[in-house]
Amino acid sequence: MIILCLPFLISGCDGNANHQKSPNDTSTVNNGANTTASDSSSGKSNTISIATSTDKGADLIVRNDCRNCHKEREKLIGPAFSDVAKKYGPSDIDTLAAKIIRGGSGHWGDAAMSPHPSLTLSDAKTIVKFILQYK
Repeated sequence: MIILCLPFLISGCDGNANHQKSPNDTSTVNNGANTTASDSSSGKSNTISIATSTDKGADLIVRNDCRNCHKEREKLIGPAFSDVAKKYGPSDIDTLAAKIIRGGSGHWGDAAMSPHPSLTLSDAKTIVKFILQYK
């Protein structure tokens, strides 16, 4: 009986050792790798994760209500962060930061973004810079 079960035990213990995550996997496992704005890999947008990042922008997103309306790579109520990054660039940081603070609507459909008046301009810019990494 033990001999018959041995292959299953061995394969069960090593079953995930040879499997790699796909580039689209957005699981929240923290492998110690940090993603920063200085990354220059072409697949950078697929490696950024709010859950595993130590970036201050990611922390601000978590501590505020951003994820109530936005997801990283899928539209929720508001646009996905990756879609925002595709539409805007570094020259739009001030405009987008002001929009986070003021709120508004019209650029992504009928849903209005609620204002965040208690957020400082500096923190709003930090959030925008983090989001723009999703390109």
